[in-house]
Amino acid sequence: MKTQLVSVALTLTLVGLQASAQSLSNGKGDLRVMTYNANEGSDFLEVQSARSLPEFLVAVGQTIAQVRATNPPARMQALAKQIIAAEPALVGIQEVDQWETGQLNPSTLSCGPTTLEFDMLQELLDALTAQGGHYKVAVQAQQYAFPPTPGFLSDGTPQCVKVVNYIAILARTDLDPSKFQWRNAQSAQYTATLFFPTPVGTLPLPRAWASLDATFHGQQFRFITTHLESVDTTPLIGFSIREQQGAELRNGPADTALPVVLAMDSNAPAAPLPQDPTYVDFTLAGFADGWADLFPGVQGFTCCQAELDNNLVSKLDQRIDLILTRGRIEVQNIALYGATQGSKTPGGLWPSDHAGVAAQLALETQ
Repeated sequence: MKTQLVSVALTLTLVGLQASAQSLSNGKGDLRVMTYNANEGSDFLEVQSARSLPEFLVAVGQTIAQVRATNPPARMQALAKQIIAAEPALVGIQEVDQWETGQLNPSTLSCGPTTLEFDMLQELLDALTAQGGHYKVAVQAQQYAFPPTPGFLSDGTPQCVKVVNYIAILARTDLDPSKFQWRNAQSAQYTATLFFPTPVGTLPLPRAWASLDATFHGQQFRFITTHLESVDTTPLIGFSIREQQGAELRNGPADTALPVVLAMDSNAPAAPLPQDPTYVDFTLAGFADGWADLFPGVQGFTCCQAELDNNLVSKLDQRIDLILTRGRIEVQNIALYGATQGSKTPGGLWPSDHAGVAAQLALETQ
């Protein structure tokens, strides 16, 4: 009981402290990694629920209005601050979208050329550089993409909207190359894909993974990030799309003799109970959950704030952002970032509807 109380107290301290109080040591047991879902600015709920063309056109307008309300450039500044505080060598980033808008001919519902309005990955990189960070994109993978799509804003203004959803791995460039290197960047979309019908046709929502092989103080490992399916009803027979994607990942990039670090938005709750079958699949396949191992009984919720990121009090109520490991890896420490009031933008927005998760790892000698 005493040990559990100490773990709880330590967890609360890690979550409550300003992350900048933590520092990167030079020891071999201080490989830091992170996962962070940046929030693309909308959950597309209105688009998914539209049942007629007029409803769909309004829903598209509502979607871009939501994205603008979340102020991606300001949130990427706040998110960059959390990354720099955590000091990870590698970061798995999800939902860093490119949003384009353009003119719409309302009589024909035809779209003209679009121009880039938000590039969240570039905004994040710019924010990292401006705040003294040293990161580059090691690998970037496209998930779903919607072509220029007609819509109407709430005031009746016609608007075309285009979006491309990405995941990426960021790697630090200021570490001693004799101690930290990476190579063999790879990515692919999963075969298992969700399709959902709309009044303008059925849209695919592919998901993807990205990976690289790294060496830290002479020890090799594979780092993988992914964003598994969220809209995931379980079929009467067989496995859900999310479970199928998890199996593809384990039989694909994670099928290696190297130690594996998997930093992801799993969309598969590890807490609260009951645990999602996809999460259970990973644990049964030999993946260790750093948070559960260090802080058993502590929920460690990472999702989800309000869709507009503007809720006053945190609404995190599930743990779906995970750092899982397999092989000769010890998770020495793990903490949440972007989950305190002090992490908000000057305008009062959370950096994301997710909290980031960063872990300090020790790669054991062969």
